Amino acid sequence: MVQMTPRTVEKCSPSQRLLLRLLRSMLRSMVTVAKVTLVCLNLWVLAVVLVVSLGHWRVFDSNSPDVRYDNSHLIVSRGLKDTDRRLPLTNSNLSSVIMPIAPGPAEKASGVQSAALKDQHAPSAPEHLEKEARALDPADTRVTNLRQWCKQQHPHKTPFDQVSKSKLTSILVDERHKLLFCQLPGVALNDWRKILLILSGVVNTTSTGSISGGDVYGKYATKAKRLSEYDDKKRAEMLTSYYKVVFVREPLERLYNAFRVKLNAKSSKYFHKAFGSQIIRKYRKNPKEKDIKDGSSVTFAEFTKYILDNEREGVVSLNEHWQQYYKQCHPCLVDYDFVGTYEDVEKDTDHVLEKVKAKNLLKPPYVWDSKPLSQKDITNAYSQLNPQDLNNLYKVYSADYTLFGYECPEFLHTLLKKGNVFHDY
Repeated sequence: MVQMTPRTVEKCSPSQRLLLRLLRSMLRSMVTVAKVTLVCLNLWVLAVVLVVSLGHWRVFDSNSPDVRYDNSHLIVSRGLKDTDRRLPLTNSNLSSVIMPIAPGPAEKASGVQSAALKDQHAPSAPEHLEKEARALDPADTRVTNLRQWCKQQHPHKTPFDQVSKSKLTSILVDERHKLLFCQLPGVALNDWRKILLILSGVVNTTSTGSISGGDVYGKYATKAKRLSEYDDKKRAEMLTSYYKVVFVREPLERLYNAFRVKLNAKSSKYFHKAFGSQIIRKYRKNPKEKDIKDGSSVTFAEFTKYILDNEREGVVSLNEHWQQYYKQCHPCLVDYDFVGTYEDVEKDTDHVLEKVKAKNLLKPPYVWDSKPLSQKDITNAYSQLNPQDLNNLYKVYSADYTLFGYECPEFLHTLLKKGNVFHDY
């Protein structure tokens, strides 16, 4: 570059001198901008180094087990399966982990293992927690599991005197022994209604076998007292001081049993007319008029499509024989003291009677029909379903699996894998 001396500049015309001053000004501005930019860049690099070194910004994803989930997930997201092995906790206290429920004798025999939130991909819990869980009675663990989930989903519990009576219509009352029993069709309900008739002194007998099923829903139907029939103050008092019991059954087994008894059985005329006819009309291609009128030839696949559509549309509640447990017994409103199972119904019934000091009033067997369905029959029934429908059906009942500590059935995993459907629940 040729350096311009003052004499040379003086020889330039006014316009040339103006241009020279402008070029000098621009050059000085560019140098200044470059210097400022370099300083800012250095400061930014220094800040990044400091933040990363102090651990406040994870540049790369971490598999650290310290990462916690919040409460925004739905209860139906059972197990919270996560491929990066993160621990699905909402509290850093490891004592809040719900351990798997040890299977009882009947569960081992039927292949149903009562496990709370069991996930083979999740990290193992500390050894001392495992020992504590094994020392617990399965029924105690079920109650712990139930209350833990309810506390997580409903941290602000509704006071008993504010619980609507419409939520308590399924709970039967025995005032003599201060017992509340939530009735669920398909879970030894007929025998338990007989037990309550005996405990309440309505029937003078020591054997449930001496009371006919027809009398339970006919002659003695009006003798069953429901919690919803009492005033607000009395309901709150009972929910506080009475022994509260619910019995449950493996949800998909109960669903198939309801289909067998209410829609597949030739003698179930009411359900054929009330449900069978409309199901056939809606889900069967070119149905015969005779089949629609009779309503007794519903297939299991048609029945489950009806349930899925009913839940998807959300207009009408499901019938109590196949409605979810949590929608009938409202376990997060009623603090149940005992959760019995159909798989161990005789032993669990004996426990309840002992707890309310009524064992002397009845002689075993308490329940006359407690034989579980064969796994072969259940698998054959559910194998008729479209794999995607099967996956969605499980989601309908997944809250019951979570709340009451049932493990997702093995046949479901097998059928979904065979159908190439990813099971993320």
